[in-house]
Amino acid sequence: MYKRILIATDGSAKSRMAAEEGIELAKALGAQVIALNVINEVVIASAVRQLGADRKDVETKLKTAGGKAVDDIKGMGAKVGVSVDTIVRIGAPANTVIDTAGAEKADLIVMGSHGESGASKLLIGSVVQKVLYWATVPVLVVR
Repeated sequence: MYKRILIATDGSAKSRMAAEEGIELAKALGAQVIALNVINEVVIASAVRQLGADRKDVETKLKTAGGKAVDDIKGMGAKVGVSVDTIVRIGAPANTVIDTAGAEKADLIVMGSHGESGASKLLIGSVVQKVLYWATVPVLVVR
């Protein structure tokens, strides 16, 4: 059925729950997992503009946090014998999830139902909604 499962994570509790489901599914199917964290380029630009932060410093901090999020999924996989590759990218989250799924030949995307919240969600729109609309492979949304 599914051979390559992309699990998108923002490090939130919802994305962790989604990762647990994705890992369980991968184990049952003998599938490979790709754990992806996308650093929102809008967040970087906003921090630089509003806080006067150095772009490289902001990117480094966010890449470290993203690395921890995908490494957490890698650890989940290791505990149950599921191979997990990790990727941290900068970009527009929904587009980057979809592009990465294509580049990695994923045949399923797994995401948590919520990630961004508050004003940023109103301004940018739901990443999950965009992925559901534009993805060319099935999307499993975990509530």
